[in-house]
Formats: sequence, structure tokens, C-alpha cells
Amino acid sequence: MAIMTRGLLPTLLCSATLVVAQETPQPAAPAPKVVTTAPRPAPPLGSLVDTLDQAALQEAFRLLTNDYIQEEDLDPLEVNRAALQGLLERLEFGAMLLTQKTRAERDSPFTFHHARAHESIAYVRFGRYTEEEIGKFDAALKEYQTDKAITHLVLDLRSPQAQAEFSIASRILSRFRPPNELLFKIRRPGNDRPTLFVSTPEAESCRLETILLVDRETGNVGEIIAAVLKRQSDCLIIGEKTPGLAVEYRDVPLGEDRILRYAIAEVVLEDDSSIFRTGIKPDLLTPTPLKTKADLFRAVDGGKPLADFLVQKERPRMNEAALVAGTDPEIDYYLLLSQNKPTPWDRPPLQDRALQQAVDLLDTTRFLESKEKPRR
Repeated sequence: MAIMTRGLLPTLLCSATLVVAQETPQPAAPAPKVVTTAPRPAPPLGSLVDTLDQAALQEAFRLLTNDYIQEEDLDPLEVNRAALQGLLERLEFGAMLLTQKTRAERDSPFTFHHARAHESIAYVRFGRYTEEEIGKFDAALKEYQTDKAITHLVLDLRSPQAQAEFSIASRILSRFRPPNELLFKIRRPGNDRPTLFVSTPEAESCRLETILLVDRETGNVGEIIAAVLKRQSDCLIIGEKTPGLAVEYRDVPLGEDRILRYAIAEVVLEDDSSIFRTGIKPDLLTPTPLKTKADLFRAVDGGKPLADFLVQKERPRMNEAALVAGTDPEIDYYLLLSQNKPTPWDRPPLQDRALQQAVDLLDTTRFLESKEKPRR
């Protein structure tokens, strides 16, 4: 019996092994990956409309005015209003509908300002580009060019004066260019003979190296000045791309307190290149927030020195000199904090990044040039 048991035991063990092996669950196959793609954004309405030809456009108008569920809302007056609205939106600043108030608000709230930004840098900012400001510009030039320490001029063209007279641009440019030089032209549709603007001899001419500041609020005169000086003297331009407003507008009254302003001529340079809608691209892209710029302009017009915004005043901190002297320059700051009172350092100071970069660049260049050793 024992012999029989000894002979059956290996057989039973083998059978049990086989059963266990058969009952061992196999690892499940990995589930197939589900690839989901984000829905593509719908093309802009303008690009879709641009693909329609004249017949398709007319059919769209016919269907909407005849089969739309509320076709009574699409009478000829409403259709014409929609067409005018769409046309003005497509033309952007090429045409616009204004009121007396909005037209007046397009004038710059800032005035002409000049100051010494650095021991060797003069600063001039136009406001509305008027005849009076040209006289102030001449006086500033005479003052700065008498001082031999001043070698550079930062000309700020960022005043939000959208429109001014082209003759003002020509007169300002005459301070920078030699007499009898073709500055720019006004080209009108259907007229093969453009109006030419030529530099004139002026009693006061700018002999200082010039850097220009521009941004998206630079108007037509500022753009013309920047375009001509960039082309003729290759001066450095800092700021943002300008909108391309160098056009002549015509204002026509439409109904009560409605004015249609639309472009009737464009400014072209000596080589017939246009800057309408193209604008001026800066050499150094340095945007300054429009609110910051406006706040700084108002502060300066209110009497604060421009230099105060070029040198940032740091909060007093503990240093080695204070330790030696046994003082704590931070005590006033922490006392105000402990009393939940405002401190002079709660808000970051106004900083005109474009002007700051211009001054820093000129200051650095001047420093490096002073350190150059003469070659033997």
C-alpha cells in the first residue's frame, strides 16, 4: 500500500501542477489608446466671407431678406445699416463714424514739453503739433545746442494726436534735413501729380544726434517724421510699431451729430513707398503700457521733473555702513508696516521703459567710448 502511495504521489503532484498552471489568470491585454483631437477653431468670419464671389454674396442677401424667420427685421434700412457697419469695421481707421464729442476727444490732452533727461541728453515731446509748438521747439533747440555738454536729443513722438497738418510735419523735418530736400508726397486717387513737401531753410537746425520714440498711439505727423528721418538719416527708433495713420481725412456731416471721416489721400515717401496701415517698425521693441505713459506725461506736465522717473529710488536697506554706524535704515519702513500704514514703496514707481532704454543706451555708449584706449 505504501508502495502504491509512493507511486501515485508524484503523479498527483504533477496533475496538481498542471491544474494550477491552467487556472493561473493571464495578464489582461492593454486597452487600446483612445486618441482624442481637439476640435479645430472655426475660421474667422472675414476669411469665410472673402471666399464668396459676387453671385454668392447676392444670393446670401436674397435668402436672408426673403427666407429668414424674422424677415421683417431685415428691411432695406436695417440691411443698409449692417452693410455700413461691416464696411467701417473692415476699413478700420481708413474710415470711421464720429460725433462732435468723439472727434474732439481725438485731440491729445498733452502739451509740448522739453527737459534735460541726462547731463548729455535733451528730451523733447510734442503735444498737438501746432504752430505754437514749433516756436517752442526752436527755443528748446537753441537752448540745448548752446550747451556743449549736450550731444543727443530724444524726440518723443508718442503723443496721442491722431491727426495734424502735414505742413507741420514738413516744418519740423526742415529742422533736421538740409534745405530743398524732398521730404514726402501726398498722393490722391485719380491725380497723377502728387503734392510735394520740400524742406525749407530754417534759422534753427538740429545738430544733435537723434533717437526717436514711437508707439501705437503715434499719429500721422509723428509717423511722417519717423519715416523720413529713418530713411534719410537712419536714426535709431525705440518703442512699438505705429498704426499707419499717415493719411489725409475728409469729414462729412451725416445726419444729426454724426460725422463720416474717411481717407482721401495717403502720404508716400520719396521712393513712393506708403506707410498707410504699414506703420513704422522700431529698431528696438520696447513697449510701455499706455496708462503708464499717460500717467507719466500728466505728472511731468504737472511740474514733476522728468529726471525723477529715470532714476528709481530704492527702499533703504541694512548694509555694512549702517552696521558700523549703529543705525537701522529700515526701521521707518517696518514701523509703518507694523501700524498698517501705507509706505512710499507700496506701489511700483512710474517707469517709461522706452525713454529709460534710450537714456541707458546713450549713457552706456558714452561710458564705453570714454574707456577706449587710443591705438598706437
